[in-house]
Amino acid sequence: MKRWTIVCSLSLLGVSVALAIPETVVFMPTANLSTPRSVYLATEQYGVPRYYSQTRTRCFYTQLMVTERFDFGVDFVGLDNNQSRQTLGNARFVLSPESKRSPGFAVGALNITDNANPTFYLVGTQTVSFGRFHLGAYRQGSNTGWSGAFQTSLPFGLDVALEYYRFPDGNAYTSVGAGYQVNPTVYLYTYYSRHSQTRDADLFGVYLAFTPFQLF
Repeated sequence: MKRWTIVCSLSLLGVSVALAIPETVVFMPTANLSTPRSVYLATEQYGVPRYYSQTRTRCFYTQLMVTERFDFGVDFVGLDNNQSRQTLGNARFVLSPESKRSPGFAVGALNITDNANPTFYLVGTQTVSFGRFHLGAYRQGSNTGWSGAFQTSLPFGLDVALEYYRFPDGNAYTSVGAGYQVNPTVYLYTYYSRHSQTRDADLFGVYLAFTPFQLF
């Protein structure tokens, strides 16, 4: 169990940093446009379902949307346990916004820190009549990964998503999640992520986000 806890903790850094991009029900960064001149805040707690009390990790995320195309943030991972706490940066730029005829594309970097190689990515987003598709490619050092996701909205304001995320380090997760706009300023999201190899690295998490605060 200890071995898989270590593996899980390392791979979760990638999951958490991806969540720092304000995208509601998907982990991966997307090519969605942001609300310019605003600040986004979120908190999350996740862990291995079988050993939740021993593996839970709490995080706090911040994101500054400078323009509708460019945003960057700082993430604080591991606020409530004895493992090493990490402060990670990320940045994203939308190369071309989505249109009715063509997908949007964005580039960015995750895991920006002194102690790890950053992960660079290219992602695309396309909206259709019944939902939205996302596809991404990632590069960390000499390793590559990819992700794909579909999200849609159901009656009563419930958002749902299905996602596959293969990290450059080889860890892969299939995730299902559901989110709900509690009020105009608070968004609640919960998810379950199944590891491709072992149930001891499955994840369950709860994510509470605050809609962007307009700066000026």
